Amino acid sequence: MNLREIVGKLAGCPASDVGPDFRLDGPGLSGSMKKSILIASVRRQLGVECMRAAQAKTFAELESVVRAAASAGAKEPSESARVLAGDLERGELPAGLRCGIDVEAADALPLAQDYANHEFYRDAFTLDEIAYCAGQANPRIHFAARWCAKESLKKCDPVFLTERMGSIEVVRRETGGLRLVHHGSSGRRDLEHAVSIAHTDSIAAAVVVAPVR
Repeated sequence: MNLREIVGKLAGCPASDVGPDFRLDGPGLSGSMKKSILIASVRRQLGVECMRAAQAKTFAELESVVRAAASAGAKEPSESARVLAGDLERGELPAGLRCGIDVEAADALPLAQDYANHEFYRDAFTLDEIAYCAGQANPRIHFAARWCAKESLKKCDPVFLTERMGSIEVVRRETGGLRLVHHGSSGRRDLEHAVSIAHTDSIAAAVVVAPVR
């Protein structure tokens, strides 16, 4: 599958309709969820890690950033990531209570016959999360709730802003509550952030509160 076919599939139109001026903010391609699906598809189908794909407004811009990412191969951290890292080292993050909130519709997530082998779900969720959600009567609402928790973490704590969704896990405690776990280069780490999720049959929401530093 090439880039034009990826965009056409997400937008629900023939690949032949995807020209240089094709807008990436239309139906099927707008919103953080759809942008993440696009990034995951580019990674899985083309073997290119390109977070800047989410910022492209047209197909021509998308082609340009994906081509640049493919040429660069393993990239250095972005300027914003370097600035953030410097702030963290100097202890310059804002003090006090920080809270992140996110809401998502279940039907914004892609349909899948096999969640464990679907590029989006494998990219955004751990195998344990996939096993739990896929075993529920309405898998997508449970995936949406966990997606919201991960988005909320990124919103309230910039340390995780550039982390891949799949490196963050929502884990059920034996007592029935939830906690967040980060899988990084140094291994698994339980996070101190408080997390709560809720959902109806069609809408999921989550709130994450960062520990006071």
